[in-house]
Amino acid sequence: MENTKPKEPLLAIMFAIMVTGLGQLYAGKILRGVLFFLIPIIVVIPAILYLFNPNTTTSPFLLLLFIVGVAYGIFVIVDAYRCTKAYNISNNLTRSITTGRKALLIVGIVFFGFILNPSEIVSRRIGLYVRGNMVQAFKLPSTTMVPTLLLGDRFFVDKIIYKKSEPKRGDVIVFIDPEGSKRVFVKRLIGLPEETIEIKNGSILINGTKVNDPSLADKYYYNAGDYAKEGQAVKIPGDGYYVLGDDSAASKDSRYFGFVPNKHLIGKAYKIYYPFSRSGAIK
Repeated sequence: MENTKPKEPLLAIMFAIMVTGLGQLYAGKILRGVLFFLIPIIVVIPAILYLFNPNTTTSPFLLLLFIVGVAYGIFVIVDAYRCTKAYNISNNLTRSITTGRKALLIVGIVFFGFILNPSEIVSRRIGLYVRGNMVQAFKLPSTTMVPTLLLGDRFFVDKIIYKKSEPKRGDVIVFIDPEGSKRVFVKRLIGLPEETIEIKNGSILINGTKVNDPSLADKYYYNAGDYAKEGQAVKIPGDGYYVLGDDSAASKDSRYFGFVPNKHLIGKAYKIYYPFSRSGAIK
């Protein structure tokens, strides 16, 4: 036992901030450290699956997840400190630390906690990957999708769905401006590749037949622009889509800029997450 060195609680705190569970490993609590490391991973997976479920209310869950995450982080740090103290007591070890080293450890805690937190960097990279490849949050900047989406609504966009399946009529899609401005638009998908589309008396005709889809039939669409003149039917190219805003009178859409190429599609808008009173699936 005389060769056993005391553990430094401040060092345990710094390790716990760097990587969840590392402070417990330093204190000799192997299983505890591994468990604390795995718990966030086990929670994140169901959370992501939850976000992809359009039939659930998101906002309260995200708020709860944030609160639990902060509480869990504080608990892990405090536990690492206590485990280290307990290790020293159980082994009759006396903590001995110079003022200089204590100051250095405190600087390390501040550095890793507020400036360079490895756990935060990993989380940020995971977040960037999710945002770039899976799901991304957007804010509606206009009223062109009223009443489906209101000005200021914040919503999630599924960026995977169109890699696995073809877009469907009635989807609320997010895409890059086909005119080249790089702006992002949100519209409802009306016409599919190779179809002929016409707006007549406020209704949508696909290949000469009136569309009865509830997401389209309960709205009035106006003839306007070069691609929806009265009495004019237009043919959608093989790699393009025809989109319209739900608020037809106020929307700049395919009636004006034509067809949206498949390569410009970002994903499908599927869930409003804010404001809380409107949280839910987009239909």
